[in-house]
Amino acid sequence: MTIRSAAALQAVVAGILFSTGGAAVKATELDAWQVAGTRSLIAAVVLLVAIPAARRWAGGGNGASRLAAAFGWWRSPGRRRALLLTVGTGCCYCLTLVLFVHAAKRTTAAETIFLQSTAPLFVLLLSPLLLRERPSGRQLLLVPLFGAGLVMALYGGADAAASAPDPRTGNVLAVFCGLAYGLTLIGLRAAGRPRPEGRSASAPGIAAAACGNVIVCLACLPAMFPFGSVEPADLVVVVYLGLFQVALAYVFVTRAARALQAPVLALLLLLEPALTPFWAMWFHGEQPHLLTWLGGAVIAAATVLLATVVGEPER
Repeated sequence: MTIRSAAALQAVVAGILFSTGGAAVKATELDAWQVAGTRSLIAAVVLLVAIPAARRWAGGGNGASRLAAAFGWWRSPGRRRALLLTVGTGCCYCLTLVLFVHAAKRTTAAETIFLQSTAPLFVLLLSPLLLRERPSGRQLLLVPLFGAGLVMALYGGADAAASAPDPRTGNVLAVFCGLAYGLTLIGLRAAGRPRPEGRSASAPGIAAAACGNVIVCLACLPAMFPFGSVEPADLVVVVYLGLFQVALAYVFVTRAARALQAPVLALLLLLEPALTPFWAMWFHGEQPHLLTWLGGAVIAAATVLLATVVGEPER
């Protein structure tokens, strides 16, 4: 197996793992705060222990340079900027994780993932302000397409059900989840692009993911207790979510990103919105409205076009 084939396989497995999140969140009786906090606690521990890059919040390499990054980051403008970008991106990712769980507890998994997938729309709209990168003309042509998909998915007409007790509120939370994820992508772009002197600006994206999970733990802690009696099935679900659906999936994405171009990686990760509704249909019997499916298809088409056809944004 070639390096690119192995990377593609890892991206496919990551997309499949990501796609199980909605169905798994619905499978536990724990509330949204408990699921989000416990999942991120497990994921943060795994990422921080297993991946050295996840611990480099202020940049730096190995040995003395890593020690300097940990204890003397304020003395270096580059490391100070790296830490601020990592923590800021981690905060946006924290909102993404928490809002996703709250949305998935209230509306269908299809609505949740389709509305979260509108993140590229917010990237296109906010990049000129936050990144000083102006979208190309062809990219701007996709804004109405994303907008149409968002409206169709948002007003898909899902009825309240056992697995989706409050779809209207859940849909609104999912839209904000898409906004938070868009801000996360903007933060990763700002952290990864080279600075004027030619050096990378910040720590890798996996550090922001680890940081975001740590922030989720701290943010959810006051609302998580008392736990009461936790059923073994609930414990199995949250361990799966933290260990496999978040931590292992991000390990695979990080490794795949080293060998695959960004458009290819983005297209392979479209498995997440493609498979998420089917897991929920299989395990929970969810039947999204036809308008929801159409909205998801439009969003997916716009994402494919953005990844394969349009050009780079203008500086």
